Amino acid sequence: MTPAGPDRLGRSRKDAKPMFEPSTPIAGMLTAAASTPTASEGVRVMTERAADFPHLLAAQLTGIALDPAGRELADRFLDNHWSDEQRRQDTLTAIDDDREVIIGSGYHAAVYAATRVLTGFPKPLVLEREPRIGGTFAMTTRPVFYLNSRNRPGGPGLAGDQSASLNFLPGAPIQAANVSMTEYQTNTDMAFVIRLALAQYADVVPSAKVTGVGEYDGIGVAFDIEGHGTLTVGRIIDARGLGDPAGENLANGTTIVTFPQFMQRMAGLWPLRGLRRVAVVGGGDAGKCAVESVLGIAPQPFMAAAALDRVDRIDWYDQDLPTNCAAWQQDIRGRYQAIGRHLRPDRSGARRLTVLPRRARVVGLPGMAVIDGRGYDLVVLCTGSKEPRIQGLGDIGNCDTYDVSGAGTVAQKYYDLPVFRVGPHAQLPFSQPEYEDGVADTLGNAFSMWRLGSKTAALAATLPQAGEA
Repeated sequence: MTPAGPDRLGRSRKDAKPMFEPSTPIAGMLTAAASTPTASEGVRVMTERAADFPHLLAAQLTGIALDPAGRELADRFLDNHWSDEQRRQDTLTAIDDDREVIIGSGYHAAVYAATRVLTGFPKPLVLEREPRIGGTFAMTTRPVFYLNSRNRPGGPGLAGDQSASLNFLPGAPIQAANVSMTEYQTNTDMAFVIRLALAQYADVVPSAKVTGVGEYDGIGVAFDIEGHGTLTVGRIIDARGLGDPAGENLANGTTIVTFPQFMQRMAGLWPLRGLRRVAVVGGGDAGKCAVESVLGIAPQPFMAAAALDRVDRIDWYDQDLPTNCAAWQQDIRGRYQAIGRHLRPDRSGARRLTVLPRRARVVGLPGMAVIDGRGYDLVVLCTGSKEPRIQGLGDIGNCDTYDVSGAGTVAQKYYDLPVFRVGPHAQLPFSQPEYEDGVADTLGNAFSMWRLGSKTAALAATLPQAGEA
């Protein structure tokens, strides 16, 4: 028998076990899986190996995650549970002025909710403006891109720490590294972990768009939900992630698309059919994932055939990317190394991918898009994000940094409101240790999950009860 030892929060394992009793939606999901022969096998197999897991719930959820039929059933069950109109209305009606609300249902909402409950506080309420819960990772139900840190078990850590899992979600019942057999997890692996964490540790309401936040009266802060009127709560955690696509005003949804629109297309039937010449604008992670998709080295589409789903030429517009294979291999992180070999001619002398180091001005024409006189069947805009507007919440200039002893700056706090911005949306500066450790040398680390997740967890573990000073 394994002796009782402290968990990460200092509790004994015996004391911590009740934290992993399944919530109402998780229990219902497990019951549905058990009563469905095609979805029950994974749970049965993993339950037999429960001793290998920290708790029974982790074994059961891992069994569901590793079984395609089980995962599909679980996703469908949670969607149906969260979208139930009577439950949604009852949840919103029950809000009072000591409730804690999270805007957004992505990675940082899940980190905050899990850490908060495991620290001993009540479940927060998560409000998501879209019908589907899970944020950017859940924009499709099929895998369409890989995450940019390796699949390995472990806890959180710094870049280069080989014992750490950089796709770690603090407090989650299971981790993405435990449900994927590939070197890098897919978006749906992380989405499943996020959704399970929210189902376990939060009350969740989809299709709830926060339109405004009012003044703080010393007890609660008022906010408006579209179609539901004004409510008052004790604290708001603003976890809106990266925001909306910056190029959505240019997109027409057909020949010019944003990154989310493109990924939704990649999850459909014959996603590249009829495309021979494609342009990608922007060189960040979104641009790299889009290029992988059109090169055919991303997760495989739902249906694909070499004759129907092959792009002959990809022009990639970005001023900061290497333009040849040798420079790419030297300058670009390992996750995206496979792209580099396409920057040189193949055996027949043809070169499918070309980096064009300049800005792109996109013009939409009937049936095509044009950049610098070149015609394209499709242009994918990966040009960054903009902040969705909520009346009463200004930009980062209306905030002060919020520090936690031992963790440094973990959030931004609005001057006169109990409202905190977390995750990439908070634009947190690099700390001195992060400069010394080389973390700040890679610009993309400013928005990375592995860097910001632990900061969101530190905030959740240290804030007093909502409504208290």
